[in-house]
Amino acid sequence: MTYFFIGGCPRSGTTLLQNIICSNTKVNPLIGEVGYLYHLVNAYSTGKIDFESQSKYYFSDLEELRNFSAELVNNFLKHIWKRYTNTTHIVLKYPLMGELFPDIYELVEDVKFILIIRDPRDTIASLINVGNKMAIQGEDRHLTPMFTERKLSEFIEFYRRAYGSSWNYKLVGFQTKVAYIKYEHLVLNPTVAIQELQDFTGLNLSSSIKDAKWQRSQINYSQLSDAEKPWYSELYGQGISSKSVGRYPQVLRQEEINFIKREGADIFRIFRY
Repeated sequence: MTYFFIGGCPRSGTTLLQNIICSNTKVNPLIGEVGYLYHLVNAYSTGKIDFESQSKYYFSDLEELRNFSAELVNNFLKHIWKRYTNTTHIVLKYPLMGELFPDIYELVEDVKFILIIRDPRDTIASLINVGNKMAIQGEDRHLTPMFTERKLSEFIEFYRRAYGSSWNYKLVGFQTKVAYIKYEHLVLNPTVAIQELQDFTGLNLSSSIKDAKWQRSQINYSQLSDAEKPWYSELYGQGISSKSVGRYPQVLRQEEINFIKREGADIFRIFRY
């Protein structure tokens, strides 16, 4: 049993990637985001950071905190597996989980991580569109000043956080468990990209190349709640498409594009955009 975790900045293609991995019948079908697990792991992560000020009153040391957290997380993962008993592997997705991949690595034994990366300009443009939809709908659950005030510096930091902890984690063995894939590579060269995913996962994913519809999704996107609808993409449920590559000039002004390239220079250099 291997647990595959998919992460990346929201609007980077995590749902498309999830569908591709879930096209193999040896894994669970495409199911909703595992936000509950994110909060369990985040409790462990913050517990380590705040150990001296808070956690030391409840755990004798970091190892006891880790063991306690590992039991919680692994019990939840076993619970998921019991719901999908005909599978040999479990595939779970929550975009911001990528921030916690190093923590999951400390808690779960048989794991592999896949981070999808998208051009920061297209990603931020897509996030801005989400914020616009939120404002129109009057949905304020996730409507932060980053959206309402079009704060590009916050968008860039939001993007950077999605990958930084995994990219910079140096524990021996971790990076061998991580695959980094570019969204553009996936949709422009799907045969090559999916072969790379097959090599990493050990799963046959070839059917996802020719599928015009998502065959194993259990999510009815037409029935999403109002709070979730701003995040809906017209490409959900469709075959692999490159329609969203390079669309950022439709949303961003030239001075905004220049700002993103300047303030996110490290991102553009590391990910070669």
